[in-house]
Amino acid sequence: MEFIDNTKPVSLYIHIPFCTTKCAYCAFYSLEEKAVMAEEKELFYKTILNQLDELVEDLKRPFYTIFIGGGNPGMLGFDKLYELLKTACRYGKAVECTTEINPEFLNDDIIPLFEYLTRVSVGIQSMSSEHLKTLGRNANRNTNIKALELLNKYKNKYGITFNADIMTNIPTESIEDAINDIKAVSDYNPDHISLYSLTFEEGTKLIENCVPMDEEEQRSMLISCWNTLQELGYKQYEISNFAKDGHECLHNKVYWELGQYIGLGPTAESSVGYENIISSREADSLSEYLKNPGFNSIKLTKDEAEEEYLLTTLRTVYGIDKQEYYSRFHSNFDEKYRTFIQEIDEMLYEDNKEKFSLTREGFLLLDNVILSLAMAI
Repeated sequence: MEFIDNTKPVSLYIHIPFCTTKCAYCAFYSLEEKAVMAEEKELFYKTILNQLDELVEDLKRPFYTIFIGGGNPGMLGFDKLYELLKTACRYGKAVECTTEINPEFLNDDIIPLFEYLTRVSVGIQSMSSEHLKTLGRNANRNTNIKALELLNKYKNKYGITFNADIMTNIPTESIEDAINDIKAVSDYNPDHISLYSLTFEEGTKLIENCVPMDEEEQRSMLISCWNTLQELGYKQYEISNFAKDGHECLHNKVYWELGQYIGLGPTAESSVGYENIISSREADSLSEYLKNPGFNSIKLTKDEAEEEYLLTTLRTVYGIDKQEYYSRFHSNFDEKYRTFIQEIDEMLYEDNKEKFSLTREGFLLLDNVILSLAMAI
């Protein structure tokens, strides 16, 4: 792939766009099982495997991190996921290698993948069968428990780590419900928990059938959940991500630090380069991807790259490293943003010689803070 900065690491994302059924809240590109013919799924596998093979031979070095997401990667089959990982790791294993999996698809057939996988991310979302039904999940509480038991067993036996996704601010959910979800999941000792606030996206079943909580209710629930996670030993290192010491997701940190990553599969995005950022996107549908797998690429302007940098880095507790900012944009952060920072409530940020970052209160008002800072660009 052109434009890669070969002095810096490159990560890989593989998008598997298949689901049994589409969750009520999901606005990502995915296709329900009934909408995909077996021949299309097989052609997709061969296409992405060939594309990956070409990429690997072009790079001829290990990926820093690998992440297989979806959709539900389990729908492709563990044998095919193994072949994708084997190809991706031809020139060496990644430092971190993750696959997402839905609870109802997790079984011992995944064990051979631990030759390459170091991490599994399971979409629990809730431990309440009632709330799972609202979300349109195919799993129930018992399915979730079985998946968590298996992952805890694999962690102890094979040395993998695992993440559990939890959704909060679900209609009719109480703060007590949300806290009980977190505690129930933490009993299985995941190394990492991703806590997402449910969003109502246009075109989803959720927005047709449910009413979101008001902003103050959402804020109270998030703060209670964040406090619970902290008490359980999970440190918040990004708005929606919490980890025990040493178990932050390296792949997602690549995104937040505006590192280099290549995405394969329908709608997958890529970003390569350092001072000059090239953003790319695969075809917008499975049919388009199968006809012409490849990238539509644009070079970001300096202002676009800087705005992207604000959007990603300020999601993390680390915030903006001022020396890194200078290396990328050849500009002094303090001189450029001082006037605009002075207009922001001091409770929302921390600012010193080394970095500018947001507090917990700042995370809750992230969009407002970024909008204020973007005025400087």
